Amino acid sequence: MDDATAPSPAEQVRLYLDTLRLRMDPDQFRILGTLLDGALTSLSGPAREGRVDVSDEDEVHLTREVKNELLALLAIAATGKMDHHIVDLGNGATTVMDAGAASNPDAVQRARDRVERHRAEQEHTAAVLRGIEEASQD
Repeated sequence: MDDATAPSPAEQVRLYLDTLRLRMDPDQFRILGTLLDGALTSLSGPAREGRVDVSDEDEVHLTREVKNELLALLAIAATGKMDHHIVDLGNGATTVMDAGAASNPDAVQRARDRVERHRAEQEHTAAVLRGIEEASQD
């Protein structure tokens, strides 16, 4: 298929959504749609805050599958390609990688290392802030 007849990223997202609609729980699909609309709106303009709230009663439908499918859809929208893989990096972290990177153990390990460094930095910052808070209470 040449570039003139290739589906646009928006068309590819619609195609992928059509397949998801057939296989996902309707409530999960609804939440996915809400998250996708919010994310795409946030990306399209500076006026949005970049946050979508999910109601307490809908929280049960915000599963790992929904989050992974959101990552896949955003990758399709951003790149116009559908050959992404969702990669579990451990400790609850997930990322999207193209097929080549996802099949490269070194690339996956580098991503895991970045996540671990970020987690360690967050823990260090939290510990410093706790120390400041405790010192200020004395």
